[in-house]
Amino acid sequence: MRALAIAVALALAAGTAHAQLVDYDPNSDAWNGLSSFKALAGGMGKDVTTPSSVDWSELTADDILVIVYPLQAIDARRLEAFIQAGGNALIADDFGEARDALSRLGLIRSDRYVATRFYENKVFAPIATAKSSDHPIARDVGDVVTNHPASFSHVSGGTVVFAFDDGALVVAGERGTGRFVALADPSVLINRMQQQQFGGNVQLATNMLRWLDRDGRARRVVMLRGDVTMFGDPQPFIADPNGGSVARSIGEINQWLRGAKDWLLMPSGMQGLAAALATLLLVLAVAALPVRRGPKIDGAWLRFGRPVRRDEPHAVVAAAERAAERGPLTRARSAGPLLVLACVMRDQVQVMLAGTVGKTEPLYTMPESELVAQVATARGTEAGIALTRVYRRLRALPSRGQAAAPWSAGQLARRDFDALYRDVAELCRTLGQPLSEAVEA
Repeated sequence: MRALAIAVALALAAGTAHAQLVDYDPNSDAWNGLSSFKALAGGMGKDVTTPSSVDWSELTADDILVIVYPLQAIDARRLEAFIQAGGNALIADDFGEARDALSRLGLIRSDRYVATRFYENKVFAPIATAKSSDHPIARDVGDVVTNHPASFSHVSGGTVVFAFDDGALVVAGERGTGRFVALADPSVLINRMQQQQFGGNVQLATNMLRWLDRDGRARRVVMLRGDVTMFGDPQPFIADPNGGSVARSIGEINQWLRGAKDWLLMPSGMQGLAAALATLLLVLAVAALPVRRGPKIDGAWLRFGRPVRRDEPHAVVAAAERAAERGPLTRARSAGPLLVLACVMRDQVQVMLAGTVGKTEPLYTMPESELVAQVATARGTEAGIALTRVYRRLRALPSRGQAAAPWSAGQLARRDFDALYRDVAELCRTLGQPLSEAVEA
């Protein structure tokens, strides 16, 4: 650790530990190089490339994008689109130009943190511990030793895997079909911090690569550090570039929507859009309203006296008798009045049952089993059986008003009405009040 302290002191004397281009060199075996991390990825079967420029459109699901301490601002929209479409990326940055890209992913980077544990009590080497111990990235890691780190003071849409007492160090998240890991201290990956005494750091680097390679498909690690140019646009559907046309279309629509959300409407534009939407909703509402014609108004309500209700028992019976006298065709049309008469019988049974069990409208307020049990207890088993025979048919009848309405299409065949009448009469008899007396009452 003494060598680390000397190296850090020399770096501070030069200005900052991250201001030199020699820092994070993937091919360097120096203390601040990344050859150990490169060898680790190679040992996992990955081909590590370090291009000087990258075309977003050439990145596929076979790639893991690793961005270490960028000196050029990363296009936040393109990075999010890359991950959303199925790409996988590790962004390791403390004081570089990844701030906007991290913010787009829901992370606010800060140069402040609070820690109470330090490696060998060195204030520049705070220790982070697991906050989500069940996450795959935290498996078998233990402690993570850092070197002049930054932190994430705000995390939205991701999981804090490692953190100090205050401030996150490692955040893992998913967007669409892709994944990302954000590391607030790229020094964790340098050769000096990937040695045996920092076993937690080595395991962390291994776990991050494994988690980003969810299906074991990735064959290449594209490592970018420092001043690397990125151009072009990500593929709309990276997870399966050879997928069907439907998948491609969906990916292209998602990409268009992500780009569209970056546009801002002026007040006049928002007002015009609101007026267009309101007009569209009004047209749809008018089109959805049913076109109905009400009954013809004949002015009967102006006459003295109460008009006869079409659902009154004597009116229904009289209509049925007139239909019977006029022949078979008219009798067929009398199915509507028979439905009203059946509703009248149902209402009379409702009154009788209410008097028997002591509850209002028991046909609709009590379950069948409970009502039958109480009627059998009060009037005998025969009454319970009679109620069971008609319960469902009475429950299925509409209200008297609905049955008698001019627009009602409900009907009840004569045969069904006769059968219902016989069963209701039997029920009334078992309840101690014949149907004829109930109707007269």
